[in-house]
Amino acid sequence: MKAECIRDLNRKYLVMTDESDGYQTEMLIRNRAEGFIPVKKIAWDNEIRLHYDITGKQSLDKGFVKRKISYEELSELLYSISSQVKECRRLFLDVSGIVLSPEYIYMDLSNDRFYWIFYPCNRDPHEVMELAEYLLEHIDNSNHAAVRTVYELYRRAKEGSIDAENLYEILKAEKEEEEIINTEVSESPQTDKKDIIREKEMRKSKLERKIDSLFDIMKSKIAESRKTEKDFKYENYEADLNEEENDTCDSEFGTVLISLPEGNSRKLISRDNSIPDAKLEFFPCVLGSRQDCVDILLNDRSVSRMHAQIDEAQGKLFLYDLNSTNGTFVNGQRIIAEEREIMEGDEIQIGNVRFVLA
Repeated sequence: MKAECIRDLNRKYLVMTDESDGYQTEMLIRNRAEGFIPVKKIAWDNEIRLHYDITGKQSLDKGFVKRKISYEELSELLYSISSQVKECRRLFLDVSGIVLSPEYIYMDLSNDRFYWIFYPCNRDPHEVMELAEYLLEHIDNSNHAAVRTVYELYRRAKEGSIDAENLYEILKAEKEEEEIINTEVSESPQTDKKDIIREKEMRKSKLERKIDSLFDIMKSKIAESRKTEKDFKYENYEADLNEEENDTCDSEFGTVLISLPEGNSRKLISRDNSIPDAKLEFFPCVLGSRQDCVDILLNDRSVSRMHAQIDEAQGKLFLYDLNSTNGTFVNGQRIIAEEREIMEGDEIQIGNVRFVLA
């Protein structure tokens, strides 16, 4: 599935090509589809393009860079998917059109609601596994109910026995089991309650130890897989670097990983007296106005909750706009594409807040 992001004045759109028969697209456009990202159809160069209005929303894969997914957020996510399945049935849409890739699931950080892309040409069978792996990496490990739910989702995705229509069943089963146990406790005589609770905790403890062990193994495998992909992506960059600049070298792939020199950390020097300077001590570094989601807090009304991100790759710094409302600028030019390389002396503007990279 190919997509690109474009801006039109103050709106941002995710653009995909529509190669369907057109019926489902028309149903989506002509009817109010609760929970789906609004879409409009535009003819361009003998093809039909779908413009999804993602202004002010944050993709799931960017929304949890700095925090873990709580059990409540996981519950809301799975419940939201079940709601979209019902919307599809109401509008006679193919449920497989619900895009489950974390890159295309969106959140409104003002109300923590999830919003979905319906793409009539979507036929990717690997999306459920992609979502399961993402949740596995980002779930709050301290909540055992969340761990059990995600592990069950991952297990069934690996078997190929789950899709959008039955994702919520996993969470429902978890809640029903908890309710049964609580009912047993409440209806039992007082003398038996302690024994039931103790048995419940022992049963949970044994299961959770096993799940935690499997959970950690799977997380490490997924992380290693993603690291290999990232390393391989920069393989061709090696030829452009001198040996004395290399910090580490992976002999298997011929890759070079470079970190910023110690004692020479970068810094954002504020050009506004009301905003302090900020050190760039680790990456990725997220800037915005929502404290629990960012590394650098910017208390300014022009700054979005998660506004921009600075990342480091091969010794270079890159600035990303995280679908902000008021834009991210480098030397007065708005970032239109997904990223922009920044260098010492560049002026960086986050909404109305200005810095100089030093």
